[in-house]
Amino acid sequence: MSKSKNSLSKRDEIIEVASKLFYEQGYHCTGVQQIIQEAGAAKGTFYSHFKSKEELGIAWLKARHATWNHWLLQFINPKKTPKSKIVGIFDFLGQWMQDANFRGCAFLNTMCETPDCENALRLEISNHKRELFELFRALTAEHHATKTKIEQEQIATTLFILFEGTLIQLQNFQDLSFLQVAKKQVTALL
Repeated sequence: MSKSKNSLSKRDEIIEVASKLFYEQGYHCTGVQQIIQEAGAAKGTFYSHFKSKEELGIAWLKARHATWNHWLLQFINPKKTPKSKIVGIFDFLGQWMQDANFRGCAFLNTMCETPDCENALRLEISNHKRELFELFRALTAEHHATKTKIEQEQIATTLFILFEGTLIQLQNFQDLSFLQVAKKQVTALL
């Protein structure tokens, strides 16, 4: 949920406008001029905060990371067990995709637009995904405390791949039956 425009700094307002446009239109389809215009900023103001579109893109991905993780943790933290939190991550996925009209993941969408693996945007995307993978690892280790580290890693990796694959299929087909199939596999792994 966004803050009121009056409580945002101009920098934050630019990021908020860019976030909406990048997510709805795509990173490369959104120009700096459109962001400046919709944010009601002067060109000089924009460039005093961001030296380039890529710098704005990195700021956007960092902000999106914090927001998305807040949504996820707010959704799963009330759950009592590691197992219910893992299943809750998939419940969150279904709710999030419906709320976003199946627009998909801002990070994956941007990754598809950024073929250079060394690009700074791709590094931010990897950091975001790595943190989600670490959450699966931690919850899996807690839930399967009696399993070996190798078994825990195999299960956590499978859960992460199920999440990412389900996310893509939900975006592609806009059909929640993919989520139901994934949740059956999650339950079997746990």
